[in-house]
Amino acid sequence: LLDHFTRDLNFFDSVFEETDFKFITDLQPDRHFKDIKILPVKELVFYGISEKEAPLGSGGEHLDAKDFHNMLSQDKESTVVIDVRNHYEAAIGRFDGQEHATKGSATKGAEYIDPLMRKSTDFPAWLAEPGTQEKLKDKKVLMYCTGGVRCERASAYLNQKLGSEVKGIYQLQGGIERYLKQYPDGGYWRGKNFVFDKREAICADNPNGDGGVVQQKKKKLSGEKSELNAKCCVCSQKWERYVGKKKCDTCGVPVLMCEPCMSRHKKRKSADEMLVRCPLCVKEKITVVADAVEYTNNGVSGRLKDTEFEDGGKAASSVLKWGGGHATKKKEKRKMKRKLCQFGAECVRKDCFFLHPERNDKKGMKTKSSKA
Repeated sequence: LLDHFTRDLNFFDSVFEETDFKFITDLQPDRHFKDIKILPVKELVFYGISEKEAPLGSGGEHLDAKDFHNMLSQDKESTVVIDVRNHYEAAIGRFDGQEHATKGSATKGAEYIDPLMRKSTDFPAWLAEPGTQEKLKDKKVLMYCTGGVRCERASAYLNQKLGSEVKGIYQLQGGIERYLKQYPDGGYWRGKNFVFDKREAICADNPNGDGGVVQQKKKKLSGEKSELNAKCCVCSQKWERYVGKKKCDTCGVPVLMCEPCMSRHKKRKSADEMLVRCPLCVKEKITVVADAVEYTNNGVSGRLKDTEFEDGGKAASSVLKWGGGHATKKKEKRKMKRKLCQFGAECVRKDCFFLHPERNDKKGMKTKSSKA
C-alpha cells in the first residue's frame, strides 16, 4: 500500500521524483507501525537556525554506502567523520571502526568526532567553538545520522559557515540503516543503531532490533561483541539498552539503566536519594535538576526558574524536555475533553476545553445534513 502511495506521489508533484523513500517490510509483526500519519511541519529537525543559514540543497555531497565506506578508510590526518546524532545515541553505536588499524596497515582511517550534543540545537554552538573549527580546517568532512534527515540541515549549515575552510563535505545517503544493509558484517560500524520506533536499537545481523514484545531466541550478534564502553548510569555495569523510559534528572536525555538499578530507582523516596545523571552531566558536573530550568530563545537555551540553585549548583547548558513542552498541554486538553463542562449548554466559550455533548450532537447533525 505504501509502495503504491509513494509511486503515486511522483505523478502528483515532480518534487517527489528525487525523494529517497525507505521501506523496511520484513520485520516481526510486533515491530510494525499500527498506522501512518502525514503532518505538515515547518522543519523536520529543529536546529534553531534560519533557512538562510542552512539553505535547502546546499548541503554535502551524498555518498552511497560503498563510497562512504571507502572515504572512511582514508587517512585520519586528512579526513574526519562527524556523528550528527545526539550523544546518547552514539553511546551504544558509532562509526569508529576505521580508527582501529587493520592488519598490515600503518595508518588509521577517518577520525571520529562526537559533538557531544543533547539535542540538535547544540550543533551551531559546537561548530562555533574555535577548537572545532581548527579540527575541521583543511579536512574532508564526512557526516552521518540515523536515516539521513539530520545531515541535510547540519551539512548545509556547515557548508555556509566553514565551506571555504574544509576540503569537501560529504554525507551518508540513507543514513546508518542503508549502510548496515550494504555491509552485513557491520563494516566500520561498531555497536547498535538507536532508532525511534519499536525496534529500539538494531545492528547489521539483527534488523528486528532489541525492542518489541516478542523476544526471539538469543543469538550471538556482531553488535554485542563490540568493545564500546556503554554502561549503566548508576552501577557502571555493561548495559546497552534504553528501557524503562529512564531520563537524566539534570538534563532530561535518555539514560542507560540496568534492570536491577531500575528496580531500586522505582523505590526511591525522593529525586535526591538516587540522582540519575547522564555521562555528559557527570563530566560537566551538572547538579541542577532539569525541572528547575525553563526554555528561552525558542527552546535553544534555558535559564533557572528561581534562584535556589544559583549559588550552589550548575545547570546544563542544554535541557531536553520531551515534546518541547507542548505535549503536556495536549495531554491535559484531551483529559479535559472527557469531563463534562459544569455550565453545560449555558457555557458561552466556543473554545471551551471541557466536554459539550450538545455541541457534538449539533456538529453530527450538520455533517449528516450536508452529506444528504
